[in-house]
Amino acid sequence: MRDLTVWTLSLRLGVAALAGLTLGFERELRARAAGLRTHSLVAVGAALFTIAGAYGFADIPRGPNVDPARIAAQVASGIGFLGAGAILRQGYGVRGLTTAATLWLAAAIGVAAGAGAYAAVGIGTGMVLLVLVAMRVAGPLLRRLSWSTNVLEIRYERGHGTLGPVLRSIAEANVRIESLEVIDDDDDMRTGLRHALISLTSHNPAALQTIAASLRDRSEVKFVRFSTDEPS
Repeated sequence: MRDLTVWTLSLRLGVAALAGLTLGFERELRARAAGLRTHSLVAVGAALFTIAGAYGFADIPRGPNVDPARIAAQVASGIGFLGAGAILRQGYGVRGLTTAATLWLAAAIGVAAGAGAYAAVGIGTGMVLLVLVAMRVAGPLLRRLSWSTNVLEIRYERGHGTLGPVLRSIAEANVRIESLEVIDDDDDMRTGLRHALISLTSHNPAALQTIAASLRDRSEVKFVRFSTDEPS
């Protein structure tokens, strides 16, 4: 590659790999599927795309329709496929959004390393780690202060007028009902049960536990579960 020495090439790829390893380390500690190796490979790959786009076609005459950064520009959209693979739906929540975001940022940092913007690599990596670590510490406090969304899933025998008292107890506990869905599938029809999903918003976890305890005390209620989103 003209205008790019082997030393410079190695340095840029090495910086990309190190930055990717740094980002992946936090994900590895959280036992996520995309950890050290994935983030490092994404960063090095993005750096290679950038270098190839900027220096790999030096023998081709540059005209008005030739953009040396075009290949690197596709990294931003192409990484979306890999990030989407890290997002999983579990129950009524979604996991993996943070991992997908760090993969996207690893690609961005790789592009910066491939372009030789070492200051941007260092600052970007530091800011990402600061956000990940700081929010990990502050997350529980923020969840206690803010309203959280939970899904209450109950299965109960028909004919007992259960849903009305349940909704009244939720309203009395100062918990907001966002949506209510009653599901009558074939299995429920055969067993004589009714399946209800109630989306609730509250800033008081104790109130949710009180609601769950009161439901379990009802003889016709056969199943009670709260589903909440976990950090990704």
